[in-house]
Amino acid sequence: MKTVSSSSRRWPAAVALSGLIAAGLLTGGLISQASYFWGDGFAKPSVSTKAPLIDSASADGKRFRASGRLLGGAGGGTNCTATVVSAPHPIASARALVLTNGHCVRDTLKTNEVAIGEPAPQNWSFTPAYFHDNPTEHQTFPVERVAYATMKDTDIAVLELGATYRDLAKLKVVPRIVSADKPTAGQALRAAHAPVIGVSPGEQFLRLSTCRAKAAAVATHEYTWLWKGTTRTDCLGISGGSSGGIVTTEDGDRLVALINTVATPGYLGCGLGRPCEGTATGLVIPRDDTVYAVPVDRVASCLDPTGLRLDKQGCLLDLGQQVDVAFSGRETQSQTPGGPARWDAHVRPATTLQQKYAAFKTGPFGVVDCTDPVGYSRPQPLPAAGLDVTDVLPTPDRLYVLCAAGGPNAESETWKNSFQYPAYAFARVDNASPTVAPKLDIAEFEDEYRVRPEFLLWEITYYEIKYGPRATTDCDNGDGYVPYRRVPISLPKSGAPWTVCLIGYDNADNTTSPTALPVPSGGVRSARGLLRLLTPGGTAAASR
Repeated sequence: MKTVSSSSRRWPAAVALSGLIAAGLLTGGLISQASYFWGDGFAKPSVSTKAPLIDSASADGKRFRASGRLLGGAGGGTNCTATVVSAPHPIASARALVLTNGHCVRDTLKTNEVAIGEPAPQNWSFTPAYFHDNPTEHQTFPVERVAYATMKDTDIAVLELGATYRDLAKLKVVPRIVSADKPTAGQALRAAHAPVIGVSPGEQFLRLSTCRAKAAAVATHEYTWLWKGTTRTDCLGISGGSSGGIVTTEDGDRLVALINTVATPGYLGCGLGRPCEGTATGLVIPRDDTVYAVPVDRVASCLDPTGLRLDKQGCLLDLGQQVDVAFSGRETQSQTPGGPARWDAHVRPATTLQQKYAAFKTGPFGVVDCTDPVGYSRPQPLPAAGLDVTDVLPTPDRLYVLCAAGGPNAESETWKNSFQYPAYAFARVDNASPTVAPKLDIAEFEDEYRVRPEFLLWEITYYEIKYGPRATTDCDNGDGYVPYRRVPISLPKSGAPWTVCLIGYDNADNTTSPTALPVPSGGVRSARGLLRLLTPGGTAAASR
């Protein structure tokens, strides 16, 4: 079969991800899960019935009064949930801190990135006690500083408000104490969050989900991030805007985690909007609506009555001082046109320049422990310009992690701190064909049919297409296929019947068999059904 070269296919695949980072997580942004992906054929959350609104005067209203709406960007472009937190007995005059997800600060945080002490972008604000029945009490406070934010290993951020704990006390907002405990498997939990996706504008306030931890200490991978120690839950009613919502023990007293991400209904495989778990047997795809939460014990270890103290003895937050690793995060077959698939990582010293040597080890995600010195290579010199890691990747289908640690000398026995917070690269080896067949959306107009292949994320992310009269078009003949550029194709009715031929590709360039799809067919929609905005990635927006 003759197909288009892989290099010419890369442009459309990249376009599919542009501007969509917040869509995959639970940020209720301007480009959201609902507006981008929940078009025809995708499930939508029933938020109102699965996570009821919290009444401000109820016991839960008093218990979760410190939680509220975090808005970021001009016009409130990003909606998240955040909560006022502190160590026990905070100083009343100290600037109040709120706890939320790292991706609420910047959903483009890289795999190993840590942000410390950054000025908050303009127009960021926080409104505590954000209940549906107390609008006169809603008071908004500016966010002034990003004290800490990361998506490395976890997904957390601590923000500093332009208000003190004394100011918030006037609204009867008492900070929540961050627990040093982690959720345990089987534990009953509650989650307070303010979703916006799937919720009418007049009901986008704090809601309460009851749930259970189905598993703890789970390794989770989504898009460019690797998280460890996450908790898999069955919390219901979670959608965009729920990000950063606090997860507590069943009695609501101990704050043990934050809502992080969800397995979006309608998605396939692993990718943005579809986190997967790293296990001893490989990547495991979770059930639809599985919700993950990240523990907050590391934040608890760095709080004192004055605020967040990253220099506090026993503080467990990663300060982002490890080597810098640049890599593609590629998905690849084990054998490529250029030979065996290889790592493509470039490792440089951190800005401290104390890392004169580097050591490495690799292994399957969810199995390899990068914090364990056992298994690392002997340290090798790390020049200021960095060095390339291009070793051959293993051949079995897995997500693999490259652990990279830097140290001051060639004696790794002195590298205790280096191994505590190593840096990572990852690559996925995938030799399996897509699990689904190509699909075609067909709309009927007065004089023509308009057709477009349907992207079935993340099993089919690119198409090659050809079409012609049914009597003379052979889809098994590879001649004539061209890249589908995400522009609907018009087929005149005068030339019908037509055959549209599709070959679907995943991100590793695995292909489906050629599929012949007739036009017209039983799945034709009227012209009215096509009067929806098409997003830049080619997926229909949800009907409003």
